[in-house]
Amino acid sequence: MGVGLLFLLVPVFIGAVFILVFGMIGFSIFKGISTWVSNNALPVETRRVRVATKRQHVSGGSGDSGASTWYYATFEDLSNGDRNEFAINSVLYSGIADDDIGRLTHQGTRFLGFERERNVTPDPAPRTEPRPPEPDRVCTYCRGLVPRISPKCPSCGAADFEEQAPSGTG
Repeated sequence: MGVGLLFLLVPVFIGAVFILVFGMIGFSIFKGISTWVSNNALPVETRRVRVATKRQHVSGGSGDSGASTWYYATFEDLSNGDRNEFAINSVLYSGIADDDIGRLTHQGTRFLGFERERNVTPDPAPRTEPRPPEPDRVCTYCRGLVPRISPKCPSCGAADFEEQAPSGTG
């Protein structure tokens, strides 16, 4: 009985693996075609961007097998701060650096090109003025000043406060 069951299950198992492998291949083809179609439906855009970062992904290369390297760059739109990562070729990868400014041309997720602007320094980070300290509170029990960030009065440990009027008003 055991051998007969084995002869029945092996073809079913091989068939299931066959269906699974070809199903994954079919799904990958469908996903690639749908991405291609959706990119074609979108307009070609050119935006002024900054190279936020770049990276590479290496796979293979162990033993006698060859290695494959993929190159990526993340571009930050200077008008709204949006970031997008695109696969790029090795020549462009070696010709750009972080913080380079230029014009990115793409169509959806499809990278079409990047033209670096020459002799441009990136805009400095916006300066933020320190916020003025918020008015302190007054403890209702000991009338001591309690900083805004403190949950309890440092003098008596109470947690009941009144707002102190800002100085200079009256």
